[in-house]
Order: sequence, then C-alpha cells, then structure tokens
Amino acid sequence: MDVYRPLRAGLFFYECLRLLLLVVFIFVASMGNGLDVKGFPNLVYLSSNALFPMMALFVWLRPEEYRNYLNLYVAGKIIVLITFYIWQFFSLREIRGAESPVISALLLMGSVVVSLADMFSLWGAWTLKKRFADGGL
Repeated sequence: MDVYRPLRAGLFFYECLRLLLLVVFIFVASMGNGLDVKGFPNLVYLSSNALFPMMALFVWLRPEEYRNYLNLYVAGKIIVLITFYIWQFFSLREIRGAESPVISALLLMGSVVVSLADMFSLWGAWTLKKRFADGGL
C-alpha cells in the first residue's frame, strides 16, 4: 500500500486551489479599490504557476516516471516564497492604503495564508523527494 499517495493527491489539489486563489486575488486587487494593479497583464505572471498543478498531477499519478519533477517543484516553491516575501515587503504600504480596508485585509490575509500553505507544500514535496531518494515509493 502506498501511504504517500494521499500526500501526492493533496499537493495536486492544493496547487489547483492555489492557482484559482491567485487568479481571484489579481482580479480583486484590480477592481477599482485604489490599488495600481491591472488584472489581465498580471495573468502573465500566473502562467508559470500553472506548472505546479501539472507537476503535482504527474507525480501523483505516475510517481516512478515523474519523480524528477519533485526537484523542479521544490526549486520553484523556494523561488515562489522568496519572491512573495520580497513582493510583500515592497507592496505592503500600497495594500494598506487601498480605498477599501476590507479588500486590503482580505488581500493581506489571503497572501499570508497562501504563503504558509506554500511552505507546507514545500515540506510535503521535500518529504516525497527524500522518500524517493531513500528507496522509492
């Protein structure tokens, strides 16, 4: 029995939800609340994030064939987290200064929740990666 299958499935479902939330955050941030963010051009930045659900899907369904994708997944998550915290540092004042404090609070809370969940997905992928290195699944 493969005890790591639920972890692989969880990574895939989380990545799908994460991509959906990122799309929603971009459009909410661009809906006339005083932020200088436009929705459609920022979707270009999301296109690379669409690779995370695909990598997780392949690792979930055929782990032996696609185990090397975990290296890309882990590297990508590290880059995402570093980029997120740099973005958070430079845009915190602008987000706080939004016309709607509710939208501002939702964007801040949502971005923090997504970054924490990304840390857990990084931990999960690292666990799978180590499991493959120790003898496979």
